Amino acid sequence: MEEKGRQASKHFGEFRPEGNGIGYDGGEDKSGKSAGGGSGKLWSRREMIAALGAAGVTVAAQTVLGGKELYAGGGPVSASVYGGGPGRGGERPDGHARLDWLNVSKYGAKGDGSHDDSDAIQQALHLARDAGGGVVYVPQGIYKLTRMLRIYRGTKLMLHHAAIMLRCHDDSFLLNGDVGALYDGYEGHGDIAIEGGTWDGNILQYPDAYVGFNFGHACHVVVRDVTIKDVVWAHAIEINASRDVLIEHCRFLGYKNASDGSRYFSEAIQIDVPTPLSFGAFGKHDGTPCRHITIRDCNFGASGTAGTAAWAAGVGTHGAIHDVWSSDISIVNNTFEGLTYWAIRLFKWNRCLVEGNLLLNCGGGITMSTPSPNSESTKDKNGVQRGTPQAGSGIRIAGNIIAGGAAYGGIGCYGDPQAMVGDVSITDNFVYDAGANKHGITVSWCRGAIVERNTVNNARRGVYVDNSAECQVAGNRISAITVNGIESAKSADVAICDNDVRDCGFYGISASETSRFRIDRNTVRSASLTEHVRYDGIVVNGSNKDGVVRDNIVRKAASGNQNRYGLQIAASSERIETGGNALDGATAPYRNNSATSADQLRLYTAAGVGYKVTVDTSGALTAVLL
Repeated sequence: MEEKGRQASKHFGEFRPEGNGIGYDGGEDKSGKSAGGGSGKLWSRREMIAALGAAGVTVAAQTVLGGKELYAGGGPVSASVYGGGPGRGGERPDGHARLDWLNVSKYGAKGDGSHDDSDAIQQALHLARDAGGGVVYVPQGIYKLTRMLRIYRGTKLMLHHAAIMLRCHDDSFLLNGDVGALYDGYEGHGDIAIEGGTWDGNILQYPDAYVGFNFGHACHVVVRDVTIKDVVWAHAIEINASRDVLIEHCRFLGYKNASDGSRYFSEAIQIDVPTPLSFGAFGKHDGTPCRHITIRDCNFGASGTAGTAAWAAGVGTHGAIHDVWSSDISIVNNTFEGLTYWAIRLFKWNRCLVEGNLLLNCGGGITMSTPSPNSESTKDKNGVQRGTPQAGSGIRIAGNIIAGGAAYGGIGCYGDPQAMVGDVSITDNFVYDAGANKHGITVSWCRGAIVERNTVNNARRGVYVDNSAECQVAGNRISAITVNGIESAKSADVAICDNDVRDCGFYGISASETSRFRIDRNTVRSASLTEHVRYDGIVVNGSNKDGVVRDNIVRKAASGNQNRYGLQIAASSERIETGGNALDGATAPYRNNSATSADQLRLYTAAGVGYKVTVDTSGALTAVLL
């Protein structure tokens, strides 16, 4: 049946070969599948709200002025087409449709669950098309659909809140246009709105793979107050080569993986670029990116239908085109519960905002990943393999609450040796229970990352920076860590400042193979909890160069296992300057094994002459002219 589903869904979506089970672009290895383990604590939404209080995370809604909605891209959309619903210039206060609407019951739709209503609904959609636009209204009822519907420019499809569209075929619910058409850029059918009702995949009767809604080459699309229930293999909504799209107040419930488990990464909402594999309904496959996309106030989770689970991923993509970047994407104030992969997956996107989301008991929280070299996602729009990966930039991840993530981690930003992710801001997030095997926050192959004011509790590493440059880790609260609270490895120009780190199994703060770094004004308490005098509060480990470690406080645990040294410098590290630290360790406060490093004080005379002051083993001070 799975193979039949792939053939039946030939028109849509992003039905890519299942192949080796690691995903279409090969990029899944950037973040890694779970190796097992994890913390195991499950959080409920009620527990989170109670724990954090009303001020936990709030995100302001987009501005609504004079009946016009302002999109992420700033373009206004008329309320007569998009406003809809009670109090929005659409349905009357008594709940009845307006006389100028195209009511599908007028064209023969029964809504009794057994009569085929496809022709009647499509007739109304055609009438709206032929009139240059209009509102098609679907009253309360269950509407049997035996084929895919097509919606056209200027149409608003409004469903009564108790209307159910019941899929009784092996294809998608909806496509904006006709199969085989050709559109340039954003010139396909746009100015479309879909509001209200439930779209039921009915997958126990029709278990073929399918995409719910397909939008390609569109401009100005709204999906509001819609429930899409039970999708097999693919996506609830495919946004492809489109701009100015708003999806709000929707529910995406229920997903069924491929029989071989190879679609473990599929997104409920995919924001994608046009290729024959990603969007086969129509063209052109011209490399048009998605722009100005907003997903807000939506819920992603399970439906309870037998054989289904919660979605793998909530919002994201896993395909790209060389020299093409989707951009200006906002994912705000959504709830993701029980998802099995990364809840939010950015993939080679520019200028993205991920803010105020609640992620409960998902496989992973939020990730930004990069195509692998010589993958499908390094081909250009003509299908020519360019080989070299490209990364996204300008990513803000702020004010999210992530409880869980034991399969993949809390927040992860993954570039590539040939393509570093640039300008990432990870701030004011709460990351709980990534567990013993996954990190709270990871920054890998990134340039210009800021990791500030986050709270991380119960993770393998609190903040892990590797193979990155020009990064700042500041003002974070890190606790209950299996390995190292904050770690910098194989990086350069890293500042680790003003963090509070406590209760770590290994080191509180660790630097290895890092050059031109600062570790300033941090507080470390209770390191080396896994073994007495095995690890240090702060360690400047092997092969570091040109670092400064100043004005930190290290305190050993009051009892039980205690850290060895407050601060230790390895012999292979060079030119490490320390000073002003208040250190505590069960063996000794301080240990310097590096011949080129020293605890020192810099002093200047009134005339500006500088001296370096050091102390020897006898306690004698020595001043050396700088």
